[in-house]
Amino acid sequence: MKEQIKLRNEQFNAAINQQDGHALCVLYVDEAMLYPPKQQVVQGREAIASFFNAVFKLGISKGNFLTKELLISADYAYESGEYVLLNAENQELAKGFYMYIWQYVEGEWYILKDIWND
Repeated sequence: MKEQIKLRNEQFNAAINQQDGHALCVLYVDEAMLYPPKQQVVQGREAIASFFNAVFKLGISKGNFLTKELLISADYAYESGEYVLLNAENQELAKGFYMYIWQYVEGEWYILKDIWND
């Protein structure tokens, strides 16, 4: 199970580096919720894709999320870690910590809740 989540995290990082909001949103369950710092809650795949596409327009073009802790219990998992977001010139635009709650649905892991700070 941990390997499946690791693969999903690799897909997440690749989607950020490709600046692809749609590729990011399909890693979330339909009713997923994002809790971005100092902003309104974002709910649902379509809204998540729009949110990430807007973030990319602000200059974020590269990112890396590094898992520090991953605990799995039945159909849910908790993950916490560190992230960094960069622009095209490799200048750091944001850095902080994140937490995901994953849900196992029909043989695949999806992000249910996503919160981070910077």
